Amino acid sequence: MALMQLDYYSSALQMSTLVNIIVPDEIRIAGKPLSETPVLWMLHGLSDDGSAPLRLSKLELYAQETGLVVVMPSAGRSFYLDDIHGQNYFTLVSEELPHYLHLLLGLSNEKALNHIAGISMGGYGAARIALTHPERYSHVGLLSGVLDTSLRANQVSAEQQHEFPFLYGDAARLTGELNPLSLLENAQGQSLTIHVFCGTSDGLLPMSQNFVSRGRQLGLEITGSFSEGDHEWRFWDRSLDTFTHEL
Repeated sequence: MALMQLDYYSSALQMSTLVNIIVPDEIRIAGKPLSETPVLWMLHGLSDDGSAPLRLSKLELYAQETGLVVVMPSAGRSFYLDDIHGQNYFTLVSEELPHYLHLLLGLSNEKALNHIAGISMGGYGAARIALTHPERYSHVGLLSGVLDTSLRANQVSAEQQHEFPFLYGDAARLTGELNPLSLLENAQGQSLTIHVFCGTSDGLLPMSQNFVSRGRQLGLEITGSFSEGDHEWRFWDRSLDTFTHEL
């Protein structure tokens, strides 16, 4: 295994940013070039950064077992949205970083070899990115994701609504372009497989269940895995084990 930490200047953010990248031994042992290697774009949650999946889960082991390259950017508390204090995190993950790593490392931009997943806030980001660009990803894994902003707006505190006015302040956007639930229709006919994971003790369980139900109504290839667990890393580690071995 190789673990790379890339510090580069991002035009989308107008500042330098750190990206962690796992590269499996398969490229060395089997002589398989990175252009033919599947990639998982892994998005962290609200209180973490791009190092969290490495420190708090066995993702490096799962990458070794499955031959996945894993890319883990850091996005602060941005919800992977654009125009957060002039910084464009949606553009960073969906446009700039894939293009840059294709040029720098030769990572594939083929749909069949690109997958995206996220935890909590990262689940929101992964859902929006995959459903905005379903032609770019083969699988999306949503772990305890914020998947219905119109419902979530009624559950957060006044302090959270003040901190995230870009997410909770505009009712029209909450039910439209910012809401993963409303974007599910974009996946119709796009061969995008959606995996939703949430613990049965997690407060976000209802929106995960609603998301799966809506996906099934639309005839999408969507699965829901709702098992014992809460909004914590033990559950997410088990979910990452399952998701990565299904790719």
